[in-house]
Amino acid sequence: MGSLRLFLALSVVLVHFGIPLGFPTSDIAVQSFFVISGFYMALVLNEKYGPGSYFLFISNRVLRLWPTYAVVLVLSLAVAPNWGPIAALDLPGLAFWIGSQIFIVGQEIYFFLFISNGALASTLHPGGMSGLLYTFAPIPQAWTLGLEFYFYLLAPFVVRRGPLVIAAAIAGSLILRIALLWGFGFSGEPWTYRFFPSEIALFLTGSLGYYAYVSRTDEERKQVYRLLSTAAVSLFAALALSKWDGVSRLASLSLLCAVIIGVPRLFESTRDIAWDRHLGELSYPLYICHFLFGWILLPETIAGACLALAMSLIASIMLYRWVEAPIDRWRQNRLKKARHATDKPVLVPAVS
Repeated sequence: MGSLRLFLALSVVLVHFGIPLGFPTSDIAVQSFFVISGFYMALVLNEKYGPGSYFLFISNRVLRLWPTYAVVLVLSLAVAPNWGPIAALDLPGLAFWIGSQIFIVGQEIYFFLFISNGALASTLHPGGMSGLLYTFAPIPQAWTLGLEFYFYLLAPFVVRRGPLVIAAAIAGSLILRIALLWGFGFSGEPWTYRFFPSEIALFLTGSLGYYAYVSRTDEERKQVYRLLSTAAVSLFAALALSKWDGVSRLASLSLLCAVIIGVPRLFESTRDIAWDRHLGELSYPLYICHFLFGWILLPETIAGACLALAMSLIASIMLYRWVEAPIDRWRQNRLKKARHATDKPVLVPAVS
């Protein structure tokens, strides 16, 4: 699983550096991450966090993502050339921008906001507009972390409820996506890719995969895989209707379906492989820090892009070793103490 996560992160990085692989597209790579995140959250909530551990779960997830983000944010603000116009915003707009940069949540609505006469204004049809707040973000890809946090807030109330409840929630999210497209004419980005009520179907499909992983009997496994296959086909159709650009879209959506169906078995076969797990640990710092080196180097050639990629990988190793690993030990100790206090055994799957 770790190798897959790193491959998906590299796919996004290469697109941003102007050397796309062509497969998968960056949006599908991100949405595949959402599926994997949903699987992991169902796993840790069911196997590590007991009743009454909501605050511990949420705070541990914040500790997982925010420290690395904070380090990269400070460095990005120092070198990114794009956020200067923010200084001209009025006080409410400036306060919102600063708050969303610090706390991450809120950045996903940058795609609906634009600067007009020194203030923030909103639009439901942002396609092609100039001055969108998104263009002034020092870490443009950080909006995905906002969606992650929203899922963390909801996951304890959904992913423990079993496959049928999860499948019903997936169906509701997909129906909403199609209703927004056909009923209200909300097509194109950010509706097709960044709107949390629609994107939650991807997280929940990963959570459904967890129940395939833990099924005790062949019959249970078959039932869950039927639901999982239906969800994968439905997502394929919904995402194809939302956006279609030919063969590359077909190949990318096929990969997404393979991730949805394959994650339970892939996790089972790789969870004890140390080197694969270590590769996976680099996926998040690489994903969040690579724009920093894009700002510094402004890679416009293959050589420049390769240099930026190399520097991003080195920085990812440093961030993991000096920021994430120490905090992760603290997170795990917090969990152990909480489990010890309730006199329950601690189960620590090999996940981040």
